[in-house]
Amino acid sequence: MEGNESATAAKVRQAWTFNRLLLVLAFVDLLVAFVVLGGFSLSTFVFAGPFLIPAIVTTALLVWKPNPWFYLAAGIGISFLFILFLPFIIAGLSNPASPYDFSGNTLGLVSVFWALPAGVIGFWRVRKGQPMADARSGWRTRQGLYALAVAFIATGMIVTSAIAYGHAAGTPSGGGFDFAPTTTVNLTTENFVFKPATFTVPSGTLAAIVVMNKDATLHTFTYELNGRTYSHDLLPGTMTKFLVFFDSAGSIPFWCIPHLSMGMTGTITVS
Repeated sequence: MEGNESATAAKVRQAWTFNRLLLVLAFVDLLVAFVVLGGFSLSTFVFAGPFLIPAIVTTALLVWKPNPWFYLAAGIGISFLFILFLPFIIAGLSNPASPYDFSGNTLGLVSVFWALPAGVIGFWRVRKGQPMADARSGWRTRQGLYALAVAFIATGMIVTSAIAYGHAAGTPSGGGFDFAPTTTVNLTTENFVFKPATFTVPSGTLAAIVVMNKDATLHTFTYELNGRTYSHDLLPGTMTKFLVFFDSAGSIPFWCIPHLSMGMTGTITVS
């Protein structure tokens, strides 16, 4: 009799609560956010993989055993990375026309808004011995409606980004010139690298720079001349053309603003 009661009690303790389910969904959402932010590039995901270790370990512990501390640890482990890089996320959200950066950051925020409350509430209620809604009925609670509202808002933001990108991609980005350039330089951006990273243009002449962005994320072609910064957005999968005029010889560094820290730089040699 006592053995049956112990087995029943263990089964109740191991039952999937709504907070436990929401934390697992937040972890899955975090993985999707990383894939989208990396432009579906395996190399980027491998580079960022070590940052996912706390989320992987704490979520696995919670799945194994719904200990109150595992609830709290999973909530923090899933959320800490996007909270840590919040300034970069805000910058990524500032340009809805960059669909991968914008959508990835939006999905990452969803994981934070889901995981932190679920982790804290799960920790508190298990510690206090308070009941929690099960995985199915939890969607009808106030917390469940909050989680759905977050998902709907994020979906609306991502759809808006897709529409903005479609509009921007359909708008010519320097496709015609009023003056014929003397020389033309063709570049590509691929795997977060300018190719070629170094090229030469003659001084005192009008030169056209044509950049094909083969990555699935927004880049920029940015340089500084005479104390003024010039920057051109390179939309994913599109070609961007612009004219430059340098009146003296020298070396002019250029870079991609969002990926400068990844070494996405180059040099224009003016001869």
